[in-house]
Amino acid sequence: MELQHGACGLKPIPRSSEAPRRALHSLSISLARNLEVVEFARRLVQDYRARDRMGRVAAVFTFVGHLVGVPAPEYNCRDGVDVLLALAGEQEGPAVILAALLLALGEKATVDYAPGMAFVRLELDAADLPRLAPFTDLRRARGRFYLPLDARTPRATLGMLRAR
Repeated sequence: MELQHGACGLKPIPRSSEAPRRALHSLSISLARNLEVVEFARRLVQDYRARDRMGRVAAVFTFVGHLVGVPAPEYNCRDGVDVLLALAGEQEGPAVILAALLLALGEKATVDYAPGMAFVRLELDAADLPRLAPFTDLRRARGRFYLPLDARTPRATLGMLRAR
């Protein structure tokens, strides 16, 4: 089966050959280790004037949501983000970018994958819990708390997953 060309005239990476969660998480780790990504993430939270951990998470989450809200050109990518979204896919790309930026800031974030949906799972400390909204879809496993982050749309809500 021939894949259709996506944004920027590139073909998306086929998902059938690897476990999507592992491939997406590995990509986010590779990006987070890039010095330019680390410097960008630091400038981003500084420009948002985030004063604490949840403020930094919210700043990065908001940025990625707005970033993916801008449609990519059909041909001629503008920058590396367009290339990443074209190759990783519009559904998985935001999770990869969000996880990479959070990892670059030293957060414990991982790309998680449910059928048809990639999202970021951020580990929280008990001290972070009072800062969350009451409707947050907080997850708990093995005595740890996790916040699911889905930045596929510009109007996404921090800590809420929604099927598309």
